Amino acid sequence: IQILLCKNNSFWSYLRMRWILLHYPISAFDEATQFIFDKPNIYSFPKIKGLVEPATRLGDITIEQFSICDTLLHRYSDKKEEKILRQLVACLYRFKTGFSKLRLNEIADITDKISLKEAQRIVFIFSAVRMYITDTYPDIFPKKAKEQDPLKPVFRTKEPYTPFSQVVVMMAADELRLLGNLKDCQSTLIYDFLNAFRESKRIHKLKQDAQK
Repeated sequence: IQILLCKNNSFWSYLRMRWILLHYPISAFDEATQFIFDKPNIYSFPKIKGLVEPATRLGDITIEQFSICDTLLHRYSDKKEEKILRQLVACLYRFKTGFSKLRLNEIADITDKISLKEAQRIVFIFSAVRMYITDTYPDIFPKKAKEQDPLKPVFRTKEPYTPFSQVVVMMAADELRLLGNLKDCQSTLIYDFLNAFRESKRIHKLKQDAQK
């Protein structure tokens, strides 16, 4: 509170601060100092005029949109090229009509106008959310050093990368068809897809155990 009230280190500024503290209760400064106690939200994306930003923790994007973004993040992590970084930013945002690969160039015309620093911030947020997802679904994204199942996306190692699109295709071809055909799978929201994928793995494991 003293830092907020003292504009400088002058004697008069100090006297002003002391007078305010004597005449106003500490509770009067709750609203002004609340930001000190708020935890920084690293899962929320900034707004870009004319576009719809992803919801917190990517809660409103489809698995198709996520898989494209994930592939671009893998490429950017490998090459560190600004072009790839900006492609990733464009893929994260969308028009009000929804996500469409056919309109990515139109979106890029808007997102390419933001600063490099802001683009890097957006990619950092996506990386943080991606890590949150891997921690939330450890059975899908195990933390072991080497991945044994070639159809599981590689997130934490430098093993050959498996695009998430392959997992989507596998889910659509699965005999259980929990999410329907390929188009249905692609349009499924990311957390709904991951929950269905987890359920599919559980059911197949029960079948395998029953056959032993």
